[in-house]
Amino acid sequence: MAPVARHAAWVDRYPMDTRRGLKHNHDLHRMATAKSHLVGLIGDVHSEHERLAQTLEFLQAAGITCIVCTGDIVDGPGCPNRSIELLLEYDVKTVAGNHDRWLLQDKVRHLPMAHHKTDLTTQSLGYLQSLNKTETITCHGQRLLLCHGMGERDLEKAWPGTQTMPIERNTTLDALIKAEQHDWLINGHLHFRTIMAFKTLTVINAGTLTGHRWPGFCVLDLDQRSVQAFEFTPRGVEPAVALTVPAKPEWHDTQSFQGDWEPLVLFKREPN
Repeated sequence: MAPVARHAAWVDRYPMDTRRGLKHNHDLHRMATAKSHLVGLIGDVHSEHERLAQTLEFLQAAGITCIVCTGDIVDGPGCPNRSIELLLEYDVKTVAGNHDRWLLQDKVRHLPMAHHKTDLTTQSLGYLQSLNKTETITCHGQRLLLCHGMGERDLEKAWPGTQTMPIERNTTLDALIKAEQHDWLINGHLHFRTIMAFKTLTVINAGTLTGHRWPGFCVLDLDQRSVQAFEFTPRGVEPAVALTVPAKPEWHDTQSFQGDWEPLVLFKREPN
């Protein structure tokens, strides 16, 4: 089990306020010089433009300039156009999710809070059409693969197996592990922030900004090989938990799954 903490040490360097999380004052620009070893991880957006704005303000204030997003920008309670404007404004590296693909293909539009092409501006449509399914990013000398599901397959997932969910192995992920072209894989789709550590690749699910169960975002520390999660609460953005990636992962690939996983979750567990 990886060490679990309330928050990472770097969080203590920034005073918190109750609305945005970081206190905005005249000294902040001096404190928040760019930190190339930190990566902001934003999961599925689902048009939560207000939470997206909070997230991006928080990350910018912390001096985090490398920010990635796992897609699914549309289909949600807020404004997809404003969400896209924010992603462009903050230069967030983003991939397409299955909901973005469905909108462009005019499929599965019966879902609750589904958007349509007519809801989007010309700029927003062009943005969605421009998104790739994967992006490879080199940050601080390490290689990150950003995707929505698993690689090019936006509906795929892997699960090591727990008491409540059976094993789900994944040949796409196995091929990525075997290729050894990346150090980290950042994905979404599951709306469940977790870490899965393999011997040559660490998979981080960035979760989602939407809903009432653990909405939030993460910061990956490439130097410490740790992840700090933040959650939206009635009081604002607050640190949730920090996890360190296991130093000696037991899995070679998903064929190594045994079904007895204790999930490394990046949210505060609810009491039984």
